[in-house]
Amino acid sequence: MKKTVPIQSIKRALDLLDLLAERGLGKEGLKLQAIAEHLDVAAPTAHNILRTMSVCGYIEQDRGHRYRLGPKCRDTARSAVLSGSLLNRVSGIIHALAEETGESVVLVTLINGRRRVVLRATSYQLLRVDPAVEKTNAMFELVTGRVLAAFAAPEELEDIIRANGLPGKLWKGINDRETLIKELEFISERGMDEECLTEKGVASLSVPVIGKGGQILAAIGIHLPSFRADKEHMADIRTAAQKAVVRLESILK
Repeated sequence: MKKTVPIQSIKRALDLLDLLAERGLGKEGLKLQAIAEHLDVAAPTAHNILRTMSVCGYIEQDRGHRYRLGPKCRDTARSAVLSGSLLNRVSGIIHALAEETGESVVLVTLINGRRRVVLRATSYQLLRVDPAVEKTNAMFELVTGRVLAAFAAPEELEDIIRANGLPGKLWKGINDRETLIKELEFISERGMDEECLTEKGVASLSVPVIGKGGQILAAIGIHLPSFRADKEHMADIRTAAQKAVVRLESILK
């Protein structure tokens, strides 16, 4: 027996999400008429549903007037793959990385345009950087935030800028969008970000974790006292971090 749906408009909105999900996150979308036909409603009704969901961030429209899933859906996808039964396996990889490198490790993700810490792991070293260094929500001040921004989709970067503003004194004195995009492109081309802040006594490195369709899922951050950041140790850390990324991507895709 078919169940009665209490609120038909919500059902149509969910049907629309299912339809657009079939086209892939951030990929090909659908035009208004095709959506109206699928939902079996008039075009003005479909347009009102789309407009409401667009304002709420669940749908977006490209320059070709095609609709596709919006940034809120990407946030939901990230939350889904970094929670539940997979979280224990992800946690094991992050803690193993801390043990292998002997340094503190964090895993962060992107939600509502802001960086959120998922996991922290400390090393066996007596002198180490407390992974709680990542407790701040600052996006551009930390290597993990910059990696999330560098590998975010263009529309997600706009959300990041709206939520966090431009870096300013937090990172290279960047106060305009063009310079920010250029610096983020450099990080993307390099495939990672790292810095050594001798005045704070901390060195940091971050690499991205990429999911289906090239979507940024998370970023790994490794923090260590700057006096241990010699050329050989940093090379070992880069290698270990990339191996951890391969393991994470294999279970999260």
